[in-house]
Amino acid sequence: MKKKIPTNRKLEKKKDKRLKLRKPVNEQRRPQDSSTNGRCRLRHSPLIYAPPPPITAVGSSDGGGRSSLRRGSPPPLQVLLPQRRRHRPLRLVVLRRRRQPSLRPLLPWPGLVCFRGILTGLRLSGLGLSGSFDPAALARFPALRSISLAGNSLSGPFPAASMSRLYALKSLYLSRNSLSGPLPTSLFSSMPHLKKLYLDNNAFSGPIPASLANATRLLELRLDHNRLDGPLPTTLPPSLKQLNVSYNSLTGPPVEPSLVARFSASAFLGNPTALPSAQNATTTTTTTHDGRNNDNKVGGVVIAVLALLAVALLLAIIVARNRRRRDRVFDTLGVDTSADTAQLESAVAGSADVSNQKQLLQQRGSSTQKRSGSSRGGGGGGGGGGNAAAELTMVNEERGVFGLPDLMKASAEVLGNGGLGSAYKAVMASGLAVAVKRMRDMNRVGKEEFDAEMHRLGQLRHPNILTPLAYHYRKEEKLIVSEFIPKGSLLYLLHGDRGADHKALNWPTRLKIARGIARAMAYLHAELADLEVPHGNLKSGNVLLDADFQPAVADFGLLGLVNPAQAPLVMLAYKSPEALQHRSRVSAKSDVYCFGVVLLELLTGKFPSQYLNNTKGGTDVVQWMASAISERREAEMLDADVSQSAAAAAGGAEAAVRLMRLCAACTDASPEQRPEMREAAALVEEIADAVLTERQQAGSNEPPAAAPRTEW
Repeated sequence: MKKKIPTNRKLEKKKDKRLKLRKPVNEQRRPQDSSTNGRCRLRHSPLIYAPPPPITAVGSSDGGGRSSLRRGSPPPLQVLLPQRRRHRPLRLVVLRRRRQPSLRPLLPWPGLVCFRGILTGLRLSGLGLSGSFDPAALARFPALRSISLAGNSLSGPFPAASMSRLYALKSLYLSRNSLSGPLPTSLFSSMPHLKKLYLDNNAFSGPIPASLANATRLLELRLDHNRLDGPLPTTLPPSLKQLNVSYNSLTGPPVEPSLVARFSASAFLGNPTALPSAQNATTTTTTTHDGRNNDNKVGGVVIAVLALLAVALLLAIIVARNRRRRDRVFDTLGVDTSADTAQLESAVAGSADVSNQKQLLQQRGSSTQKRSGSSRGGGGGGGGGGNAAAELTMVNEERGVFGLPDLMKASAEVLGNGGLGSAYKAVMASGLAVAVKRMRDMNRVGKEEFDAEMHRLGQLRHPNILTPLAYHYRKEEKLIVSEFIPKGSLLYLLHGDRGADHKALNWPTRLKIARGIARAMAYLHAELADLEVPHGNLKSGNVLLDADFQPAVADFGLLGLVNPAQAPLVMLAYKSPEALQHRSRVSAKSDVYCFGVVLLELLTGKFPSQYLNNTKGGTDVVQWMASAISERREAEMLDADVSQSAAAAAGGAEAAVRLMRLCAACTDASPEQRPEMREAAALVEEIADAVLTERQQAGSNEPPAAAPRTEW
């Protein structure tokens, strides 16, 4: 006899059956976790459903104080409804969910950053929002760490009282709005976890809050292009890495030189008395009582004389230091430094003295036509006959033919020292100026292989590469001679020169430089495809600029010649992520990574920490860019000169952002995900052509033609 199933068991079976039938629907309605690429998805009811344009930000709070997007009946839901049309106010609307959830499919909510259903970021940049900004309603989301409302039309004062309730906030971006009024005195003390604060390009007035000294975790602060006045706070937090207070009305004492060295002079430009200036040492007076004016005059003269003596002493020390440095560089090269201009006497073996070397060279003849092998062109076989240690082997005769005696008689000037050795400029009697690099740690191959590789490099021809002209081989060191480029390296123009050449680095010029570097690298990767890494040491110091800012890429193809133990310390290819994990793992994609770093340096104007062996100092431009792209703040990374000129050019701002995204692809942590060098160069060409086309069409008022786009 069957037992009767209790009533409650029947009800449970029916309930299970209904749940099985609704299982596919429940799977669709399941909220996304951290694997949803940071996008929030919510079930919606008719009360909060809106047709496109979609609601841009949404979140809720559970009773435990955690922002939650889970199932159930949470407390009132905060929905931020930005209007896409301009001149519409930003409204914060509180709506309640119906207790019975809707069975409609899930919708993505753009503008939200979520982690496992918890709202952590709000991105509403460039939506044309207007009205006042009051984030009081966002206090229900205690895990909110980032707010970006840059590029809108928000007005009113800074909401200090409401912002203090966002205790966990780490990043706040309110750039390019119309906010005004003084900054609250407790601005920095009320947000102790704040790391990034961007308030530039607004209309804030009054002094910079003294509570800035209490912001012990602040890393980046931008207050430029406002109406701030008063002095700069005397105490800045030691954690601060980036500061910009330019183009305000700051007064008071000049900025300390240590701050200028820490943040660069451009961070303080456009203020009445913000930058250090030469103070007038002399004092004058118009009093006639008891000859006090004479005392002041005498004191002024004494101070002036002492100042002149100090300047003269400083110049003498600098000159003596440079001369001693030049003497040390040329010691083993037999340089006679007794004359006003140093002359290169020899680059042969250091055992013989200078007189014996001169006699040997006189016997061999000073004419380059009497030397065996040294006057051969790019296709000229080996390294010459006779005493090969005394030969200067030509591999490129486009700038004429010269020999070691011509180089010995040339006036020399030290250019600097690098990881592979020192470099100096030599001007020969014919007027030809060359750059001579004295290389060490290049004994990976023997003389025959070295000769063959140098002849191969000398045969390369491209307007954007610097082909070697000649070389000299010794076992201990090598000399590589190339044409001297007078304007210097991109590294110097970006970080060392603050004159006319630096000011000329606007958006069109930097785009031209990027295009030239891309063309050079694509050419090298095609011609030297058999090498493990075609360039191996691409950095801004190896990008030289001519009078028209056309780049010439130098020092390529040398990685296979450098000693294996020294290569990871001096070659930039070993700074790629895969090489840092596996010191011997480098490839052509390592060049692509270096190319992305150089482009980031060119666009942001920041010195990359990737150039340093200990990575202490500079800016990790790759990590900075990844953070900016994830928060859609690519335009805020651009150097101020680039940003202004790109915004003024037709299609410039969009092209700069596209170039930034290409940098992200080139510096991907996985080499397999990076584009090929030819693909990256093709995209740079496409961006440059699009900018040129839009500029021409803007000048002729023609409608832009549709062109295919490549996205990374």
